[in-house]
Amino acid sequence: MLKNEDSAVRVVSYPDYKETEIYIKLIEQLKKAGALYREIDLSKFGSGNISSYIKETGYSGNVISVGGDGTALKGMFMSYVSETVFLPLGLGEIGYLVNSDKRKYSKLIKQVIDNKFDSTIISSRAVISCSTLDPGWPIFNEIAITKSGSNTLLEFNIKVNKETIELKADGIVISTSGGSTAYSYSAGGPIVDPSLDSVVITPIAPFSKFPRSIVLPSNALIKIGIGTPKYYKSIGEAKYDIFFDGVVVNDRLKTIDSNETSLDIKQNDRKVDILGVSNEVNISEFLSQILR
Repeated sequence: MLKNEDSAVRVVSYPDYKETEIYIKLIEQLKKAGALYREIDLSKFGSGNISSYIKETGYSGNVISVGGDGTALKGMFMSYVSETVFLPLGLGEIGYLVNSDKRKYSKLIKQVIDNKFDSTIISSRAVISCSTLDPGWPIFNEIAITKSGSNTLLEFNIKVNKETIELKADGIVISTSGGSTAYSYSAGGPIVDPSLDSVVITPIAPFSKFPRSIVLPSNALIKIGIGTPKYYKSIGEAKYDIFFDGVVVNDRLKTIDSNETSLDIKQNDRKVDILGVSNEVNISEFLSQILR
């Protein structure tokens, strides 16, 4: 049942997941309830088709994703922009942003269909943005800046409030507390409870003396200058890639200064509402997932 009504429930997933029991039961429940819904195939939104992906945020229906964390992040994007509630359903694979208790799926789906929610099982997660690239692009896990090309190192000038910190490294990750278990954790960062309003700065393979991570309050305005160490200036301008939640966004830069590019990062006033996922960190569950 494919409808174009703006208020239809949006089912976000990949083709491989449409044959799973969870996806099939979800569609059956939507049909049985007589709910309008739109199935959104994420496979058509590659890195070179970001504009088409953003167009899918122009609807007002609640969003349900079926898949892992990568799928959930895309559904979360659509939900946040349209200010709707987001329900991420997991498939039993590794995932920290998805519901893992399949016994509750039917009741959660019913709340989405009825648009009536139990506020005690809705968690609000912090969102950050980068005003110098795209202030309207919500970032739920992290901004990552990594070297590319022939660069040996990148040089970062980090300004937080009235302090300045210099860093030479292969890259840097600026994550939300909820995103602390993603790229930031892989780079050596701490696990931060998602209920804490904080931003974490974690270097990737740092060369200069630098703490493994810096945890900052949510109201901190962070400015990141990106350049090349002076003794590498002969190789030309700094070459790097910028990622928003794993999506390359280099094309969002209007101009690139050959000496240094500066990014302004801050936490948004509004958060994203997720149904059925606790805001309390479950360290043992997380570790069991990544170590199995």
